This record gives sequence, structure tokens and C-alpha cells, in this order.
Amino acid sequence: MNKAKYSVLIFSPDIQQTTTDELYQYIKNGQKVYFLTFDDPEELLEDPVLREANKKELLNVSVVRYSSEWENTFMIMEDGQINDSPLFDYLEQNSTFNKEQYQLEHTYDVGHCIVKAGAGTGKTTTMINRIMFLKHMEPSLDLRTVVMITFTNEAATHMRSKLLQQLKNYYDLTKDKKYLAWMEEAGDMFIGTIHSFAKGFLVTEGQALGFSRSMQVRSYKHERRKLIEKYIDQFSVECPEIYERFRKIPHYQIIRSFTDMIEQIHNKSIPVESIQRLDFGIDIHGFHEFANYVIKRAIQELDEQKKVEETLEISDLISRLVLLKDLPSDQLRLSIRYLFVDEFQDTDESQVAFVSWLVEKYRCQLFAVGDIKQSIYRFRGADYTAFRQLQQQLKTANQEYKEYSLRKNYRSTPTLLKQFNVLFQKWTKVVEKFQFDGTDKLIPVQEESCQEGLVTLHMDDTALKYLLRRLYNENVAVLVRSNREVFEMVEKIENLGFFCEATLSGAFYRSLPVREFYLLLRRLTHPKVPKDRYLFHQSSYGENELTIAKVLSAYTPEKPFVLDLLVTFDRLDDPEYEWNTASTIAVLQKIIDIVQPHEVFRLRYYGQLRTRFPDGDIEMQKKEAIAKMKEYKMNLDRLIYLLKKEFGDFQASLYDLEKFLSIKMATDTTENELKLESNVSHRIKVMTVHKAKGLEFDYILMPLTQSAFIKQGKTDLILVPNSSQWKMGYRVHWNDFEFENNYYHEYVGSEKMETIAEEARLLYVALTRARKAVYTNSFSQMNPHQAQCWSDLLESGEMLVV
Repeated sequence: MNKAKYSVLIFSPDIQQTTTDELYQYIKNGQKVYFLTFDDPEELLEDPVLREANKKELLNVSVVRYSSEWENTFMIMEDGQINDSPLFDYLEQNSTFNKEQYQLEHTYDVGHCIVKAGAGTGKTTTMINRIMFLKHMEPSLDLRTVVMITFTNEAATHMRSKLLQQLKNYYDLTKDKKYLAWMEEAGDMFIGTIHSFAKGFLVTEGQALGFSRSMQVRSYKHERRKLIEKYIDQFSVECPEIYERFRKIPHYQIIRSFTDMIEQIHNKSIPVESIQRLDFGIDIHGFHEFANYVIKRAIQELDEQKKVEETLEISDLISRLVLLKDLPSDQLRLSIRYLFVDEFQDTDESQVAFVSWLVEKYRCQLFAVGDIKQSIYRFRGADYTAFRQLQQQLKTANQEYKEYSLRKNYRSTPTLLKQFNVLFQKWTKVVEKFQFDGTDKLIPVQEESCQEGLVTLHMDDTALKYLLRRLYNENVAVLVRSNREVFEMVEKIENLGFFCEATLSGAFYRSLPVREFYLLLRRLTHPKVPKDRYLFHQSSYGENELTIAKVLSAYTPEKPFVLDLLVTFDRLDDPEYEWNTASTIAVLQKIIDIVQPHEVFRLRYYGQLRTRFPDGDIEMQKKEAIAKMKEYKMNLDRLIYLLKKEFGDFQASLYDLEKFLSIKMATDTTENELKLESNVSHRIKVMTVHKAKGLEFDYILMPLTQSAFIKQGKTDLILVPNSSQWKMGYRVHWNDFEFENNYYHEYVGSEKMETIAEEARLLYVALTRARKAVYTNSFSQMNPHQAQCWSDLLESGEMLVV
């Protein structure tokens, strides 16, 4: 038996009688096996142990195209040590074996890894496997010294789940208890967003600079607005001549423009000290002086308030790290040996600098993976040149690195990938800032399962209905650019008689169960307000029996009459709802238990479906009503949990709950609405491309492709770095009043090119979500002269076949 610590790669031209026992022994010893052969492995995988190992990714079997040159060659490689390069290259070129993934997984002590990973090339699997390799090669490695930075909380959850599952797979197959200990270590390993890492980092390493261990992160939206209003008023007194030019502009529009400017500044993670040097340029109306006065003072005062309260905003977490740049190495408390950064193309300039600083200060090995073509968060400050910046900074610090490319695509059919490669190559001639060369071309691994590929058609309601009916019960997603378009498509699809699952970020506190619960609170806190009582009556907590006809028949101009009518139907006045407990939340829970609002909602919703679509599929309508009822209850239970978590043992009053919920409904955009994940195959998924990133679907529909990239008639902002000082260009649009400063005029041409490139990358992400086919609303041929909307970048699949 070999001495491999982690894996063996075996090439055997044919499968011997002893092969099963040999593979079985490797796996029992906790050694991952790559087995490549000319033979059909079907009989081999009939063995239950090997079949289970293959399912749990400890056995990877690849069939190699036959060659007489290698028919008498047997090869075994241990822990990635390549001992026959010609054969190794042949295996990679003539099977599904992924040479790049294998080398990345097994790289050891050779500097940093910078990985260009195309869509669907298995970067998550590669990172998990690399962690497993490092731990097997050095069992004393504490996984708590491994840091993995992801772009979203969902990605972090997914990554941790995959790592723990892989460790569990090892334990299931080997019964070696060391994997249980490793699972415990992995549970304490940091896997999260760069902002959550920055918060912990500031608390741990920032004590020497005065950062508190009890530091909290919260939103200051309300306080910021108040400060903007305060300094607008001060400016009107101190600079009346300039303010007079803007006196007729609605106050809320001026506030919104300043708020947008501040958000743009925070998206770039600019430190407060640098903000005070921000250059607003010049415009003939003097708005640059107005903005300079209000924005700098509002940010400065809010920063001082946060220092007193020992709090930060999300945007502060990166900008404050500049204070730690000169922290001596002997004062560092954290231990970081390996640093993984996922979706590196979505980092901004400050985050790139922070990663480079971590690498230099902690002498940790960096694994940065991403894809420039999937950089779609420029509006948040992300910079698609992040990889170039990283490479320059590593060179400056004399840090060695090696570049890798992952090109084998495990997602899409060969037909789709051939068409994509041709299409994306064409984009480089139409979109100047879109990059796609020979090293970006995706190589198919999947077998052909659908030859339709990319299809363009005029997708009117008739065509859309035909497609939806044809793809019913398949894994389908409709992808659009904005939340507004999500609502538009949901309405259109449901009017055609189908059901949708709309995925929106941060929609929990505006979901129906939360809004109806708020109506319950208003019914109890403001029982004499007719508007609230009537809305409560129509909710799932009310009887909903008061018709318009009854209201009209009871109308009298002499006195209020609606409340008298509603009292007749209000079951909350029944004795069973006596307030005989000290806990307000317990009483509300009792009301929920008695009324069963989710069940009431189901019955009413099903009745509405039968009335609206009498010829619709009854079983599908019942299925949807049950699904919506379950989601209603899931989100209501979640709300009660969050209220208990917020108020704890504090005896919150109805008014406390109402105030808390009203603020959350108006401001919270982080808590996501819960959705069923099973038994909803009848639903059409509708989401933005940003939300779909990282996901995959069998079929993609893109009905809305005509929206212009460059929007007219809106306030537009440009932030440009200039050595130690930032410049802000702006074009402000308030109804009929529009103006711009000199920097906007100077940089708007370049900005438009960047916007078009961002839109092309967004379309790239949308198309590459598909496994089998994409249907887009477009003309048959690409516009070779300009790209003003997605449709200009699309063309029929038959024109893309090579």
C-alpha cells in the first residue's frame, strides 16, 4: 500500500479482478481516489461501497478514450506528485478528468494561487477539496487558522455546509473519529463576508487603536437624513444667495440627491479623512458648494456620534481598516495561515488593499478565485480590475503567486457552450471593455441532453404562454434586470394562469404575513381608527364579510358609521381573547392559534383562484394554495421568533411591538422572506440576474431585453480616484431642472463605456445559468454597431453553431 496522505491517482488500462478490493482499501484508509481507465466502469460501481464512495466524492471515476500508446501502461500518483507528464496530459485531454482542478487541489508551498474560474467550472468544489488536502497533508493544521471570505451570507452558509458534509462523508466511509474532531474545528472556522470578517478583525486587532470589543454594527439611515436636513437649513442661512437658486426644488428631492451621493461615497469605502478632501468640482449653479457643505459636515458629525456610541455602519468596516495599516506585526493577535477569497472580482479597491495587507502582515497563503466576466456589482463599488490590482500589490510586496484557469464547465450542454463561446467572442468587437479570449472559452463536460441551445424569438404573451406550458414542471427561471421588472413579470405570468416564485432580497418585513400581523397590532392599539379596522377586517385575521354594498346601504352623512358596522364582524371582541397573561407576545400567539390565519388565507386564496381562472387546473391551484399557506405560516413563525429575540424577557407592550415593526417595515432590506424549497415544481422562478448568480437552472427565459442601458432623466454620479483625492462628477435631474459639473462632463464618456461593459457581464451571468437551453426576446441577429440594450447583444442559436 502506498504512503499517500490525501489522494492517489490511478490509471489502469483495464479493470482487474483485484481492482475493487484495492480501491476499497484506499477509501477505508481515508485516501481519495482518482481512477481512470479505458474500460467501462459500470460493473465496478455496482459494488455498494464504491458506489457510495463515488456519490460522496471520495472516488472519482473517468473513462479515457482508448489509445494503443498507453494500453500497457499502469500509473499511480500520490498527493498530486506528477510522475508521467505526457500520460497525465493525455488523460486530461481525453476524459472528463480535470487537470486544472487537480493541480489546484494539490498545490503545496508554492506561493499564492490566483484562479480565473469560468461559469460552472466548480470553484466551490475546488476550494473545499483544497482545504481537505491541506488538512490531510498537515493534520496539526488548526482549521481555525483558515479564513474563507465569501461575497454573500448565503454563499458562506453554502460553503460551510459543503465543508462539513465532506468531512462527514469521510467519517461515514472510514469511521475514523479524527474526522469528527475536524468537523468541530471546521465549525469554528471563519467563513463569511468580508464585512463580517472586518468587524471581528477590528474588535480583535483594533483594541490597540481604541476599538471596543463590544462594538456594534447598525444602520444610521434615519440619523443621516436628519443631519442632511440640519445642514441644508444651516446652508440656507449662511449662503442665502446660492440656496435661493434651489429654493423651489422640493425638499425631498434635494435630500435624496445628497443621500445618493453619500451612498456612492460609502460604496467606495472611502475613509472619513479622505471624504473631507473630496472634490465636488464646479457647476454654474453653485451646487458643488451646496453639496460640499452639507455632505462633509453630515458625514463628519455622524462619524463623531458613532465613535461616542461605539458603533459602526457596514460601510465603515472596510474604511476604518486603514487605521490598522501601520499596526506592528508583534501586536497582531489573530493567527491566519490560509486565506481564501471567493468572487474576488466583486471586491473594491479598499478591500483588495486589505487582502494584500493581510497576506503581507500574517504571511498567510492566499487563494483568490473569481471571474472578471462575472463582475456585476459595480454599483456597490466593486471593481472588475481587482485581480490586476492584487497582482500589482503582490509584486510590490515581493510575494510569489501563480495563475490558474478553470475552464471545464460542469453545468451546460455542449451545444450551449459552443454557442456561448462564439457569442462572447463577438461581444469583444461591440463592447470595448468586455474581455473574452481563448483562455476564457468554456469546455463542455456534460453529455448532450438538449440541442436547442440559445433561441431568440419575439416573446409576446402568446409565445411566453406556449413556452411556460411546454416547460411546465421543469426547472425554469425567468431572469430580469431589476426588482421592478420582477413584479412586472410576476403579474404577466400569473395573468396567463401560471404560478410564480418571486425572489427578492430583503422582502421579509414587507411580506403578507408580516403586514397582516401589523394590522392585528393596529387593530389592538388603535381600535377607533376606521381605516385600520377596515383593513384588519379584510385581512386573514378578520371576517372579510363587509361588502361594498353593505357599506353603501349603511351610509349616513350625519355620523360615522363604518366602525359600528365593523364591530358586528369583529371576533377579537369575544371573551376567549381576554388579556389574562403578562406576556403580550403570548396573547398574540394565542390569537394566531385560535384564528389560524394561514388556514384562512389558504381557503380565501383558493376561492379567488377558482373565480379568476375557472378553467384552470384544479389540482395545480390546490397545490399552490397549500404551498402559499405553508409559506405564510413559516414567515409568521419566523416573525414571532424575531420578536422574542428582539425583546427577550422584556415585557414589551403592544405599542413597543407596533413601533418596532413599523420601523422594520420601512427600513429593513436584509431579512429575506422564507420560501418552500420542495413540492413547488409547478412554480416559475422569477428573479434578478444578481439574485441568480451562483445558481443554475435547466431552462432560462429572458422576456425583457429591450430596456436601455443608459437611463435618461435621473441623477447620475461618478466617483473618480485621483492620487490622494477623490473627485465626484454629477448630473442632477429634478423635474425640469437639470445640470452637471465639470467632472461629470469630463468623465461621462468613459462612464458610459463602463456601464455598457457591466451590462454585458450581467448578460453573461444570465446566459451561463442555463443547463439545457435559453429563450430570449430578441431579433435574430446581433447589432454589430452599438449595444444599447441586451437585445443588441443577442442572436439566434443557429448563427452561433461552429
